[in-house]
Amino acid sequence: MKVLSFILSGICVLAFAWYIGLSKSKAAQPTMIPKMQKIVLKAPATLSRLLQKKQQVLDSIFSADYKQGTFNGCVAVMCQDTLVYQQAFGYENIKSKTSLSNESVFQLASVSKTFTAVSVLKLIGQKKISLSDDIKKYFPSFPYPNITIKNLLSHTSGLPNYLYFYYHLPKTDSALSNQKVLDLLITYKPDAYFKAGRRFQYNNTNYVLLALLVEKVSGQSFQDFVQQHIFNVSGMQHAAFFSIQDTLQHQAMAFDYRKRPIGTDEFDGVFGDKGVCATSQDMLLYAQFLFSGKIIQSIQEATKPQVRSGNGRFYGLGFRINPNGGDTIVFHNGWWHGYRTAFQYRKSDKTTLVILSNRLDKKTYQTARIFNAIDNKKGDEADDED
Repeated sequence: MKVLSFILSGICVLAFAWYIGLSKSKAAQPTMIPKMQKIVLKAPATLSRLLQKKQQVLDSIFSADYKQGTFNGCVAVMCQDTLVYQQAFGYENIKSKTSLSNESVFQLASVSKTFTAVSVLKLIGQKKISLSDDIKKYFPSFPYPNITIKNLLSHTSGLPNYLYFYYHLPKTDSALSNQKVLDLLITYKPDAYFKAGRRFQYNNTNYVLLALLVEKVSGQSFQDFVQQHIFNVSGMQHAAFFSIQDTLQHQAMAFDYRKRPIGTDEFDGVFGDKGVCATSQDMLLYAQFLFSGKIIQSIQEATKPQVRSGNGRFYGLGFRINPNGGDTIVFHNGWWHGYRTAFQYRKSDKTTLVILSNRLDKKTYQTARIFNAIDNKKGDEADDED
């Protein structure tokens, strides 16, 4: 294993060296990440050719997807702390024909849940709350019994999903927000799906309530808390929260396969389950700081299986877990409006894969082929959950 680890580390460093040469030969140069640059060591030419082949395979995969009209977005791959591959394909804004770049900012959709979970775990680390706390402790009027913070984090609460029950309730003129979601639960008490702790059911309501919990306990807005404790710590300079009123600089605008822009709806004012926006570079920095324990010390606990989620996968505390035959991948994917996103981390060699699309591209979730390309082997392509 030590020999394998040494070889993998050497491969990552050499990949970075090869990629600098590749990027200089292209008109659109991928954005480099100064914090991740390392001194490049010399290596045998045969090994360098092997790395070059891997890089060419990665580029050919995404270039082919783009040419076939099945991918529009940004890709970034990091091994250890070294940038291996980063490129943009297609349009940032389909109406203005503006091209995507590595500075393009995407809505992360449900990948945002990892930021919410990390925020809650930060408060747990500060001894301000506990996983076993009943939500009623913080929201006394909450009408559902025996639901803990852990139930919310692991999607075992059984609560009704606000994205569904909202349509069956009387409409008001006030904009939908996290507080209004809580108010609707208290006022109308829509039926729970099952008793808390009985099983896993992915549910956006859980993370809306967790964002409210962060605000209640910290005394800050959820957005300010995430900015201070995650964005700033990780150096995520382009990361922000989506706003219907404002347009972020280099914001990737969602569109469909008929090249029609996809707009917003009443749910876009709710955060915690979604709402974070970032570049591929931001997400590499997030992974670097998160999985090294520099944001929260409990990241290993958060990425341990808590409950089975189906298809041989598990859910931890804000993260999905793919055992992957003993080579564990921690991940979360997202799907909201026209955005599909994938954020995946392989523990054995600290490989991070970020795929961000502003069109509903199914290829975003076909990540097995990407890891296989990195490993120089063939394998089946399987979709992961959002």
